[in-house]
Amino acid sequence: MNPLIEIANQIFQIEKKLTKDGVSDQYARYIQKIKQSLSELKISFHDPEGEKYSDTRTDIEANIVGDGKTDFVITQAIKPIVFEDDKVVQMGVVIVEGK
Repeated sequence: MNPLIEIANQIFQIEKKLTKDGVSDQYARYIQKIKQSLSELKISFHDPEGEKYSDTRTDIEANIVGDGKTDFVITQAIKPIVFEDDKVVQMGVVIVEGK
């Protein structure tokens, strides 16, 4: 795996844990600087959590939980969608639930 993609994955995980623990504001400046450095190397990532899910999406791998309702939402992102030069180089891995 490309080391820059791995860095993006790790920053994504750190950011999620800091937000969960309620201390993300203390470290936001440092995380933003790392994201800016990745951006200068043409690497970015996106957390699709909270977005509507459609089986036509090609940027994520979904694990669907629950019964077969038709209105699906991404409830958890395991891995972010990673872009290099605005092209998807890593599909997001998500959990989807019917609402």
